[in-house]
Amino acid sequence: MKIEKKKSPAGGETKQGDSQKDTGNIIAEVTQKGKVGGNHKYWVGVLYPENMIEDWETAIGDLVQLPYEYCQHDLDTDSQSEHRKDHIHLILVWPNTTTYKSALTVFNKLSAEGKKALNKIEPIVNIRHMHEYLIHNTETCRKQGKYPYPETARIAGNNFDIGSYEQISITDKRIMCQELCQCIIEKQFINFTDFYEYALCTYDSSYFELMQTYSGLFERLTKGNYQKWQRGKIILPEDVDPTTGEVNSALYKGASMVDADEN
Repeated sequence: MKIEKKKSPAGGETKQGDSQKDTGNIIAEVTQKGKVGGNHKYWVGVLYPENMIEDWETAIGDLVQLPYEYCQHDLDTDSQSEHRKDHIHLILVWPNTTTYKSALTVFNKLSAEGKKALNKIEPIVNIRHMHEYLIHNTETCRKQGKYPYPETARIAGNNFDIGSYEQISITDKRIMCQELCQCIIEKQFINFTDFYEYALCTYDSSYFELMQTYSGLFERLTKGNYQKWQRGKIILPEDVDPTTGEVNSALYKGASMVDADEN
């Protein structure tokens, strides 16, 4: 079962020099002086490529030294269908919350010497929403007829992982936990390491937090399966002869253990 995250309404994009207040839920609190208040972990900036360092696409990872994702908007048009100035939306992710001033310093590293590439930065409230806004894949963008950029236009680096940044509700966590428990029962895992490896390959990174939080529960379930196997109450796929389809007594250790106990 795949957990679908709720999406917030999209914010509109503004032109250079506009008040830039129509970004919906993307903007957090802003002080009366126009500067963003509070500390935040996720920030997004708008930059103009003609004022950025020449090799910014190659050097960005080393310059910002943070997980990043960006999309270059070079096909946007205004309400009169006139081409808008090319610009770049860049998301940066800090390991902990940081101030507006500190975030501004990192974004400005992409400006060419003597030039100002950065138009503005804002804290992100909903990281998934901004992730989709980069390519105009939001409800508001579609209603406004914004150009839909392909997913390949979204460039990420420095281990940017949208799945690990999303907030998971208590209800979603409970459902996801039940899903993992059911997986252990149905797949008849008798070893926690086997279950862990399977989960990493099968589920997305958002499940890893649950693996850490509820590792004791999952380990007890695998031990329970092991005890059932010892008592001969479950048969594992590896106990079955692939040629005949019958239980191979030479492989079925559970049965031999039961026999040994009874003797």
